[in-house]
Amino acid sequence: MSLPRPTPEELRGRVPLVAASYAVMTRERDRGREVLLQLRRGTGFMDGWWACGAAGHVEDASAPSEALAREVEEELGVRVETATPLTTVQRSTLAGRIEQRADFFFHVTGWSGEPTLLEPDKAADLRWWPLADLPEQVVPHERVVLEGLRDGGLAPFVELGHDQRLVLVAALGANRAIGVDGGMPWHLPEDLAHFKALTMGGVMVMGRRTWDSIGRALPGRTTIVVTSDHEWSAPGALVVHSLAEALVVAGPGEVFVVGGGEIYRQTIGLASRLELTEIAAAPPAEVFFPEVDPTLWREVRREVRDGFDFVTYEREPQGSTPSKLNDIGSLLDE
Repeated sequence: MSLPRPTPEELRGRVPLVAASYAVMTRERDRGREVLLQLRRGTGFMDGWWACGAAGHVEDASAPSEALAREVEEELGVRVETATPLTTVQRSTLAGRIEQRADFFFHVTGWSGEPTLLEPDKAADLRWWPLADLPEQVVPHERVVLEGLRDGGLAPFVELGHDQRLVLVAALGANRAIGVDGGMPWHLPEDLAHFKALTMGGVMVMGRRTWDSIGRALPGRTTIVVTSDHEWSAPGALVVHSLAEALVVAGPGEVFVVGGGEIYRQTIGLASRLELTEIAAAPPAEVFFPEVDPTLWREVRREVRDGFDFVTYEREPQGSTPSKLNDIGSLLDE
């Protein structure tokens, strides 16, 4: 079942705001300022990515500073002595549970005791990193804060994720066929050139099987691959383990979803635009594109070619159903 993207009017009064506190713990060393990070694991979200030394939800009616002190003691075994508000990040995402987040970041510069990893089931490593040389995979919204602290001029309030737009790009037959035997049922050089022009300079999200059919990272684009295999890696690509993670990593602006069939089915309800190559042939296939509901989508452009058309659809303003506001499950190995 695909989930439609609700309108602001449909969401009014329905979207919970989840609050959390984050400890940005730093120390000064000869080589410069260092920040304490933990490597996430076993949490089911952003595992294998580095994150702030401690973080947790603001429970009940407690203050963010109380949550900060509690999480630092529970996760690291130290007591906060000096902490100042750093910034607040207000963010949302298209995938996962439809909710908003308010993240309160504190700069912790004084504590009693030695930070120790007390929850090894949730973190694989705890390490001091030079703030000037952060690891490649830092949870994106936390990287924004760390880089802002490093570079100076961090705003007291940051908004993230609200302008993300999904664009589904696919070539499909008259029977909605898109894949057979691990590849496409046709070879259309003009369509490949069209795909390149659409996605160049952008961010692409794809499943593991789509990556295998392409065989490499395409130049000039950021590639995000969704897979259930936590040991798998792909040269030149970012690897995540759910659609929610993929869209968090993809960041703001347009995000191109390029396959395969299950990811298309799970994202068509969240997309704002479809860029389809509609092919007259109807070949046998194993993988199919979801139906394009004419009550939800409006054709805004069609370029006729020999045997196929390039077609752009945009979502109708009323094309969303609030009754379908729920979780999108993980999308793995498509």
